[in-house]
Amino acid sequence: MINEKNVNTGVDSLVRTNERIQYGETVVWQVTDTDEYVFFTRPFVKRIVDAGERVVYFRYGKHEPLLEEGPSVKVVNLDMTEGFETFAMSVHDVIEENGNHTYYIFDNLTDLQPEWVSDFIIGNFFVVTAADIRKNDCVGFFCLIHNVHSFESIKRIRDNTSLLIDVFKDDKDLYVHPLKVSGRNSPSMFSPHKVDKKNGDRIVPLTNGVDVSRFYYLAPERGDVDSVQNLDYWERYFLNQKYEFSQNMDDTTRRAKLRELFKLVLTPDEKILDIADKCLDFQDMLEIKARMIGIGSIGGKATGMILSRMIIEKNLPEIAKVVEPHDSFYVCSNLYYTFLVNNDCWELKLKQRKKNEYFKTAKPLKEKILQGKFADDIQEQFRRMLEYYGQSPIIVRSSSMLEDGFENAFAGKYESVFCINSGPLEDRLEEFERAAKRIYASTMDEAVLEYRLQRGLSNREEKMGLLIQRVSGSLLRNIYMPAAAGVGYSYNSYRWSEDVDPKSGMLRIVMGLGTRAVEITGGDYPRIAALGRPEIRPQYDGEPSKYAQYNVDVLDFESSELKSMPLEEIHDKVDDWFWSFMIEKDYRREARLKELGIKKKINFTTCNNILRNKDFIHAMRKILNELEESYHYPVDIEFTVNISENGSFVINLLQCRPLQVGGTGIRKEIPANISKENTYFLLNGGTMGGSYYSPIDIVIRIDPGKYYDYPYKQKSYVARLLGEINFKLKDMKKNTMLLVPGRLGTTSPELGVSATFAEISNLDIVCEISYEEGGYMPELSFGSHFFQDLLENDIFYVAIFDNKDTTIRYDADFFSKEKNLIHEYVDDLSNPQLEEIISVYDMSDKGLTLISDIASGKTVCYLDL
Repeated sequence: MINEKNVNTGVDSLVRTNERIQYGETVVWQVTDTDEYVFFTRPFVKRIVDAGERVVYFRYGKHEPLLEEGPSVKVVNLDMTEGFETFAMSVHDVIEENGNHTYYIFDNLTDLQPEWVSDFIIGNFFVVTAADIRKNDCVGFFCLIHNVHSFESIKRIRDNTSLLIDVFKDDKDLYVHPLKVSGRNSPSMFSPHKVDKKNGDRIVPLTNGVDVSRFYYLAPERGDVDSVQNLDYWERYFLNQKYEFSQNMDDTTRRAKLRELFKLVLTPDEKILDIADKCLDFQDMLEIKARMIGIGSIGGKATGMILSRMIIEKNLPEIAKVVEPHDSFYVCSNLYYTFLVNNDCWELKLKQRKKNEYFKTAKPLKEKILQGKFADDIQEQFRRMLEYYGQSPIIVRSSSMLEDGFENAFAGKYESVFCINSGPLEDRLEEFERAAKRIYASTMDEAVLEYRLQRGLSNREEKMGLLIQRVSGSLLRNIYMPAAAGVGYSYNSYRWSEDVDPKSGMLRIVMGLGTRAVEITGGDYPRIAALGRPEIRPQYDGEPSKYAQYNVDVLDFESSELKSMPLEEIHDKVDDWFWSFMIEKDYRREARLKELGIKKKINFTTCNNILRNKDFIHAMRKILNELEESYHYPVDIEFTVNISENGSFVINLLQCRPLQVGGTGIRKEIPANISKENTYFLLNGGTMGGSYYSPIDIVIRIDPGKYYDYPYKQKSYVARLLGEINFKLKDMKKNTMLLVPGRLGTTSPELGVSATFAEISNLDIVCEISYEEGGYMPELSFGSHFFQDLLENDIFYVAIFDNKDTTIRYDADFFSKEKNLIHEYVDDLSNPQLEEIISVYDMSDKGLTLISDIASGKTVCYLDL
């Protein structure tokens, strides 16, 4: 409720009943210039100060200061360039800190336009700030300049303010016209008024016919640009840019103006902007603008996709002929904030910034996002987009401002959602909106929050855009998929053979949709191929079907969902030529089974025939090399491949970002004479990262045999226990090495330990170890999102294969005499059997050291005595 206490406004004669401003109210003045706002603001502040009340002045505008700092007036300086979220939250913090019955004076809101390039976002700021003022029983004064804000933004401000007052003047008089006055009633309240300077600047209603006539003579001047006010400042900005770029200007000016436009639409990342400078022009920006929905940046993922394509188109025209054109749409980043504000999520968003609420508030905020609704005008733009795509399947992908840059990748953190996009338009719209909200809600996922926290991003703006892409592929009866898809790396930091040149690049490729290429899936292995020697398989041991793919991810039109299908189910849905091209048979295993009386066909795929295509390998090498050269940094891409019966192919570039290559960068020679008894392992290859050197304080070991014998249904508890130890290590600043059997991060405990990245995030070295008796094998899944997390967080990866060429020396019993300190890291070890499975060793005073030399390819873990 509004507090009954009120204060003299200095404009008493505007309203005859309850004329004073009440606590919880806001007043917005629409003025011709800031001087008119000053005329009313300073007397108001003087009365407040004289009454002994508190005044806070938010200073951010480009005009002269409205007030000076004083005993009763506090000036808070704000930076408009920090963007909506940071700006609005700074204001919120001040209002919360000052508590009830504080009076706030804001600089001219119109000064935010050039920085935020959007009236709608200014409207968002007013809506959330007015709510804070109401909640805290305070009073706020704001002003806008006439005729420069869109009608829609003025409507939002009108709907959320208590008083909206027009002010304008001629050469001698100042006029006031109340447009909205909540909670009051007076016969002349909404009549035009004039400031009577002869009587102490009293404001009196116009009653004289001459004065009324003069008022209505002046009033139309305010509407001279009303047609422009149908457009948001964003649209007017682009119209102005189009005009300016049509004029003659020198190259320096042109490039500077383009850079400003790139920063607004693409990213503030200076390194990415340097790339854009070389491959984009104004016409390219107009084409991007034509496919934007909402206001703001298109985000990191969309920017990387566009830049990679433009680089190939400009620098590799011959290769560009085999690259599919794209017809993507971009839901802009500021729509995310508008969605939160319109769906009453902002208060929870503010609450989540508190340290003790960071994770706790995420769940209710996520639920609220999923239940939210998009505004009618945005829905109409969604409909037009879906009409364009017809009933082609689409994928809705995250494109955060923080994503896919040089500093942060957020690989696999946010959701990507396939939409079958079939049926009536309204059904397709509902499906699309569900997908969009799922991605918005994924900003509250625990893995995302943990990632942001670790990288010091917990209070950085989370501008979430969406990239909408047509799914590249073919309709095969009732399923849809590309021939193959995967990820590519210009630098191969996983060297599994001396014949593998890291600079040649690497592919991680699967048949069907690329989801299986970026996730660690149970039972299946993607094909990993070094582009210099694609025939060399890291896992190959003479059994062609052992490390292969048996299931394919497709879009199923019957069930209207993304589905994993066994190859046998795919057989009847594809043409014979496609089946024979993509599918391989293991005749030796079939023969052995036949000897045992088992008649079974062993069908699998390793995308072998695609990788045998020299033109394809050449194209992928050229693409990756050119992108690395343009980025001045290693890159990774996501791609699809479609093939035809005559052997031709097309590549679709879906994503490009700087690659995190890992390693400490410290070169240290491996000692020549390390004794066998002091060596835990010595490898030639089998690691992921650059040169690495680290003493090791703590070793966590999961015993392969004991883990294998542990009941299947309870194996996931080992991963949760690992997470508990990981949490204890968070602030201990101990260099920690983890030893696990088989795959880490797998969804199938029979293949390894199903720990999430959040459960190993504080470790320094991860070793996957083979254990043939239990069927555990390192996954070598360089290219998956899980392994991207390892690289990005400088967690060094080691694969130890017993009895393999890469393993020169390995002592499985190396830690057998060490004391298990598990009870110091786990509060309640409910099952004593777990103490035999998982061990924690303190090696801080024993000289345990790991050195990896990228030049020789050798890695050693030994006691440096």
